[in-house]
Amino acid sequence: MRFKGFRKEITKGRYLNPFKNFEEKEILIEVRHDEITGVATRILPYRVRSAHKPDISAYLEKSPESLCPFCSPLFEKITPKFTPNIIPEGKFHRGDAWLFPNAFPYDANNTVAILSSRHFISLDELTPQTMKPAFDVCRDYFHRLAEMNFGYKYCSINWNYMPPAGGGLIHPHLQTIAGHKPTNFMQQIIFSAQNYAAAENGENLWRDLIALEKDAGERFIAHTGALSWLTSFAPKGMAGEIDFYFHEKTSFFDLTEANFEELLSGLARVFGYLYVNNFISFNMSLFAPMISNRYLWVQGKITPRFEINPIGTSDLNYFEKLHNEIICPVIPEDLCRELQLYFKG
Repeated sequence: MRFKGFRKEITKGRYLNPFKNFEEKEILIEVRHDEITGVATRILPYRVRSAHKPDISAYLEKSPESLCPFCSPLFEKITPKFTPNIIPEGKFHRGDAWLFPNAFPYDANNTVAILSSRHFISLDELTPQTMKPAFDVCRDYFHRLAEMNFGYKYCSINWNYMPPAGGGLIHPHLQTIAGHKPTNFMQQIIFSAQNYAAAENGENLWRDLIALEKDAGERFIAHTGALSWLTSFAPKGMAGEIDFYFHEKTSFFDLTEANFEELLSGLARVFGYLYVNNFISFNMSLFAPMISNRYLWVQGKITPRFEINPIGTSDLNYFEKLHNEIICPVIPEDLCRELQLYFKG
């Protein structure tokens, strides 16, 4: 059974191959369109995937601890503080993690949460225990905003890990956004869920999508309790995309301590897969309503990121930036099978 919002078409191209005596070669190009997200992706499995782990020493040399605003002694001197009405101490604090306003914000309510005082934490060290304090301070911050009754309706927890993913600093950190309006992507999936409910006698898009994906057995990675993990039919990244959905959770404040423990355990499994497969970078976003909204289950996406060796070419090009289509050499169904091994046991 296939979700009717997924469309694909296959076209063929031909050229004379210089690597085989200029014999005629046929190539297949699969164009996928996900009507839920509005994402169009071209699956091009003949493109080369990175075979070697990049050397991170160049990144570390360009971002030394001595110049890092998240490391001592600069941290106390140059990181912003909240106004006293938000928190008298100026920053939210849990364990070795701190949350404070972004000095260069993307939004009126944009914060930064550093994982710890450690300047660099590699992918294989991103354990649930390592990540928990930073996610805890994000929770504390959102709960404080709700306490103050600002009426914010939407929030997200976001992560640019390392420079290939747009991370401006090596020091690992999350960012949060909260506001009255959803971001463009959140609005898209809310519209999709609303339209689906109207067309299907009030049925829930996310419940049906997960059930159908599980039944199809092509992109369903695992169900770990409150969470379902899938690979995206039409990924937003060149190296594929991993999605997660909290069942029946229609507000950030529906999430329990156990839910976050489950999330961090799953993230650690995904990051373990990325590490073994020579990635050093990823983007992650968790999208959530702050006021219960049945059209938006709390959910998130992870997209591995990389530079194309040997000259460090970005994995984004004109197709993504100007044509709004993704070029992806990773077959989502293959990625799913690879990740399933990391969710066993």
